[in-house]
Amino acid sequence: MDFNNLIEELKVALSQAPNSSEKWGSWLIEQLTVLSNHIALFLILILTLFVLQRLVFLLSAKMLGGKAIYISAWIGTPIHELSHALFCFVFGHKIQRVVLFNPDKRGTLGYVTHSYNNRNLWQVMGNFFIGIAPLFGGLLGLYLVTWLLIDDAVNLFHLLQFSAFNDLATVQLSQLTTLNNQIIHFIENAYILSPVKVAIWAYLCAAISLHLSPSKEDLKGAWVGFIIFIVLCLSLMMLNQILQLSWFSSLKNIINMTSMLYFIGIILASFLLLCLFFCKGISLTITGKW
Repeated sequence: MDFNNLIEELKVALSQAPNSSEKWGSWLIEQLTVLSNHIALFLILILTLFVLQRLVFLLSAKMLGGKAIYISAWIGTPIHELSHALFCFVFGHKIQRVVLFNPDKRGTLGYVTHSYNNRNLWQVMGNFFIGIAPLFGGLLGLYLVTWLLIDDAVNLFHLLQFSAFNDLATVQLSQLTTLNNQIIHFIENAYILSPVKVAIWAYLCAAISLHLSPSKEDLKGAWVGFIIFIVLCLSLMMLNQILQLSWFSSLKNIINMTSMLYFIGIILASFLLLCLFFCKGISLTITGKW
């Protein structure tokens, strides 16, 4: 786009901008609604996975002891911590120490320590993304494990892509149920063709999914960065309204596709939880301690 034409378009857009605080308020509410619709499903799926994760850890600890978490932590925790470290690098934070997996008596499995310049808005905003980095690192892990171990992975990704929803307002329970059934059917067929590979895939995906949620420590200091991120998003939405940027729609599609991929983690975590409940029931039946 020619620079002079860009200046002219900006002048026209500014001349058509809301000229009262009431109109600006309405525009802001409208854009916040659009933004929330694009990320609401993503957040709900993450919250669902977080709840399942806590239930699995709680039940397994009661049945097998506190060290049961190591069954999944040896693979899930390094991915969790590497995600933090990668986003520290992206946002210019100084990494002081990275511990991928070293359980201690306090329950800490691993950690990343880092420092930043609190006068640098990019680095301050980075606190938010560094805090939630395991959500994306875990997602990348799920993608790679699926690509390497599932022979028909492309069709699974296509299934998730075609099932992506534009925003929370378009989602119906029947659609989510249908997607759930389709994924389970796909896994069953893949298991028939290659049971060992699918069993390894299911274990690795479950292990990664159970450790991708940010901890309370991860989110300390992240809220200021979140506010900066929201302001940046609103600025980009205003810019898109003026320039009609083609990549903006692609970005929304990526967010939706990301949301759908978390369904794999939710299904596997749910199956693991049901297995634990089943084993607990068998144990109570045998011991007669109902």
